[in-house]
Amino acid sequence: MRKKNIFLNSLIILACLTVLLGSLLNIFLITMARPILQEKLTVILKRKVEIGSLSCFTLKGISIKDLVIWNVTNEHPLYHFKELKIRPSVKALIFEKKLRFNSELSPTKNFKAQINALGSYNFKTSDLSIKFRLSNVPYMGDLGTLYGTLRLYKKLDLEKYELPTDLLDITFTSPKLLLVAKSSIINNQGKTEIRGKIIAPFIKTDKYQFNNINSDITLVGDKLYIYHLSSEFHKGIFQMDGYIDLDNPIPPFSINANVNNMDVYDFSTNSTFVKKDVSGICNANIKLKGAIGVTNSLLGKSWIEIKNANLWEAGIFKGIATALFIPKLEEVVFTDAFGAFQIKNNYFYTDNFKLVSNEMELVIKGSLSFDNIIDAAIKIRLKKELIQESTWLSKISSILLESAGWFIGSVKITGNMDDPVFTVNPLGVGNIFDKVKKAIDKVRDILK
Repeated sequence: MRKKNIFLNSLIILACLTVLLGSLLNIFLITMARPILQEKLTVILKRKVEIGSLSCFTLKGISIKDLVIWNVTNEHPLYHFKELKIRPSVKALIFEKKLRFNSELSPTKNFKAQINALGSYNFKTSDLSIKFRLSNVPYMGDLGTLYGTLRLYKKLDLEKYELPTDLLDITFTSPKLLLVAKSSIINNQGKTEIRGKIIAPFIKTDKYQFNNINSDITLVGDKLYIYHLSSEFHKGIFQMDGYIDLDNPIPPFSINANVNNMDVYDFSTNSTFVKKDVSGICNANIKLKGAIGVTNSLLGKSWIEIKNANLWEAGIFKGIATALFIPKLEEVVFTDAFGAFQIKNNYFYTDNFKLVSNEMELVIKGSLSFDNIIDAAIKIRLKKELIQESTWLSKISSILLESAGWFIGSVKITGNMDDPVFTVNPLGVGNIFDKVKKAIDKVRDILK
């Protein structure tokens, strides 16, 4: 019995010592380790870092709560991580002098993705290596879950004129993405700058496909600049310069992009934007600015040209054919399309977008909203053969051709693009009657 009591007392004493050590460790973390860690992170990240609390759990490791990273000018907090869980490896700390950790991060301000990370930090060489998984990334849902690596380390073998430089390498991978970014971190007149290049063999979504992407990037403070981006884009070339202000919960941006010799058929068969097979070569330019995710902030101008095309497989054109009672109109193939657009207040606007075929021309003026509401007028110019196919236009075809050339009027399109309403507005017929009246008046003058 006495031995049993000794064993029980030993367990109680051991438990008390464990609790005491845990309490002492938590006191140390709260009073001394927290400011030391804040200072170290501030040096590594080159921006102000605040930690809400540190706590230690015997089996779960160390928990860092409310980790706040400020913007580079120390004006306001930019990133807020709810909790970072670190599970140190005693073996790594003693023998490798490295801190290995497994973490789960939940940023809560302008980047709300879920991040799981596994990494190590070498105190001797200041080498940080992390493997991570990103899910629910804002504005990038089409790419699914992203896997990647990050390494932040010192540049060795510096030239005499070089200042101490940190290097940052990042990779992203998924079934739809392969991207590598290599950059250097320098201090330029008191401002931290990250300059480097992005190389991506492919980026694929349900709407777009880019191959062999190459771009220069610069991060000045929290402002990201994209220079001379070039990519293969559906057998053509996509080029872009852009800017994003990450120092904002709703990042403002601007882009200037060009598309050259894009294959319309390849785009239509690989994109959900176009459901029917069409063909042609597309050239375009777009200048756009606004805030990411806020459609009513978008302002822009665009110009587009499609040559040597087959553009007919769209319900809107068949609706025009039905409105004009011209069955063969559904078989017309447009070979060229060109015009300019404006983008503002959640709408696309155009004053003079043209579609041209051998049999007819359409000139579109009006608007299309981001939620597919259309309000447009289409002026139509037809050949004689198509006019004679119409059950009611054929009755006045001789007047149309003799008095008003081939211009017959316009079709008004309103409602939703999924089920638009077509209204024929025979402006041309009005012109005809006016010309007929003038001809009759002229004959009267001769007979007098």
